[in-house]
Amino acid sequence: MTTIKATSDLDAVEAFCRRWEQAWNGHDGDAVAAMCADDLVYDEPALGTTVHGPDSLRDFVNRMARGYPDYSFTREGLYAEVTRNAVLVAWRFSGTFARTGRRVGFHGDDRLELGEDGLIRAYRCLYDNKFVEGQLRGAVAEA
Repeated sequence: MTTIKATSDLDAVEAFCRRWEQAWNGHDGDAVAAMCADDLVYDEPALGTTVHGPDSLRDFVNRMARGYPDYSFTREGLYAEVTRNAVLVAWRFSGTFARTGRRVGFHGDDRLELGEDGLIRAYRCLYDNKFVEGQLRGAVAEA
C-alpha cells in the first residue's frame, strides 16, 4: 500500500488516488473506509450530509451502491495542494438510479485532507445536486 507522507510526492499521490478510485468503482465500502483516519469528517453539502468516522463512510458507500448499482467515477483531474497536504480530485459520476431506472451523469470534485499517517482526515464532496435532481425527474440531460 502506498502511503502519502507529503502531497509533493506526486507518484504517491497518483497511486493513492488510483486506489481511491478503484475502491469507489468497486463499490467497496471497506476499502474506502480503510483509506480514512478514525477521526474522519466527510462533508457532502449538496445532500446536507456530514458523517464522522470511516464506518459511517463505509455505510454511505454501501447505500450508494444499492441506490446506483452500476455507478462509476471517472477521474478528470488531480491537483495536489502541497502547503496543506490536500488533494483535489475532479471526477465525472455516471450511474442508473435503481428506483426509476434513470441514468444520471454529472461532474464534481473531492477535496481530501491527509494526516501525517497518509490517511484521509477530512473529505469534502462537491457537485450540483439541483442538476442531479433534474436528471432524476427527466428534466435535464446527462452531463
